[in-house]
Amino acid sequence: MLQAVSRFNRSEPVLPGLIRPVAPQSDHSGLAGNVTEIVLQSSDFEQMTMLLPLLAQLSNDDRWFAWIAPPATLPKALLEAAGIDLNKVMVLQPDQGHSTYQLACQALKAGTCHAVISWPGSLSDAELSGLEDAAQNGQSHGIVIRDRRPA
Repeated sequence: MLQAVSRFNRSEPVLPGLIRPVAPQSDHSGLAGNVTEIVLQSSDFEQMTMLLPLLAQLSNDDRWFAWIAPPATLPKALLEAAGIDLNKVMVLQPDQGHSTYQLACQALKAGTCHAVISWPGSLSDAELSGLEDAAQNGQSHGIVIRDRRPA
């Protein structure tokens, strides 16, 4: 069974018990069922700081907010100072049986999380389409953050 690892709060929900299909709820952002891809120049933490307001806004929903394979350099104090409600953040880390892509698909499709942010490294076009299908099925919003691919 997959364990949700959280550096932000004491609860450690377990999949699939926490991530399970639910009836679609109204989405306040109007973005449910979509995937947004954010491409950063590099994985430097300084570039991540521009995303903090977005993360804070997304943490205001009533449903869980899943982060899948986030960089280890995100300090808790900075996230809280940016207004991110860490009590609603579920952090999932891939393991030998579950890739970042698989975790993101499962979380999106379940509909328990209003937004799922993943840091997959790279994605094929087929994987991006799979995430879009999962987001539509679960009425969740997916955000993929990756580094720019070398030219």
